Amino acid sequence: MLILSENDVEKAITILENNVKTVPTFTYSVLNNYISGIVYADSKNPETILIGTQSGIYFVAGKEDNQKFNNFLLELYRQRKSEELRFTLFSTNEHWDCVIHELFKENLKKVNRYSFEYDKKVLHENNRFANEYAIRKISEDLITNGSAFNEDYYNEYWGSVANFTAKGFGYCMLHEDQVISECTSIFASRQFAEIDIETHENYRGQGLASIVAKAFINDCLENEIMPRWDCDSQNESSMKLAEKLGFGKPSKYSIFTKNN
Repeated sequence: MLILSENDVEKAITILENNVKTVPTFTYSVLNNYISGIVYADSKNPETILIGTQSGIYFVAGKEDNQKFNNFLLELYRQRKSEELRFTLFSTNEHWDCVIHELFKENLKKVNRYSFEYDKKVLHENNRFANEYAIRKISEDLITNGSAFNEDYYNEYWGSVANFTAKGFGYCMLHEDQVISECTSIFASRQFAEIDIETHENYRGQGLASIVAKAFINDCLENEIMPRWDCDSQNESSMKLAEKLGFGKPSKYSIFTKNN
């Protein structure tokens, strides 16, 4: 199996643009060299590709009935399983869903997710909030004091805190120097920034997630980046917040994770 060089990634992008409805943000993060990753292909002029992050998140696209490539995919899973490493596989469409199910049997479980489009006509004004609260752009110092999105989080998805602060961004709400609500880019690229959001359990129900998300979205629009919102199909609270913030037209897709 070939590994495409940086000079050949346009071939992978061509497959994505021609055949794929919903492309996860992390694929562009890898292709744009925002994060370290790898692009596998069946040939120099690929029909099937696999784009992966260092943390073990993959996206497969292209020709489904490529037996040699599919065997490679299975072997990659077995290798990562033996090393107790993450293996999360994003599917392109229902045809790939069937191939993955047949290939991995009960080793992987399917999770349905939605990807939402942002309506650029929705403009967000700055919200009022309690005087003892403050909004800040996420910095290395604030990550040290973070709760959900701490150093381990950024090491997993961005490779390092330094890489995140150089290429990613996010906003948080502070109360008495404690991070109580955060909206960050779990992945980003030249054209997209995918939202990950969390509020400390003691501060939920105050609309803080909406406030930090609006700051994040406004930053995206000012820099001509499209914000993206993805969540599991069972996460009703996330879907409601997405709709409130101006995200709509959900596209359904599947991911497959190790079945422990």
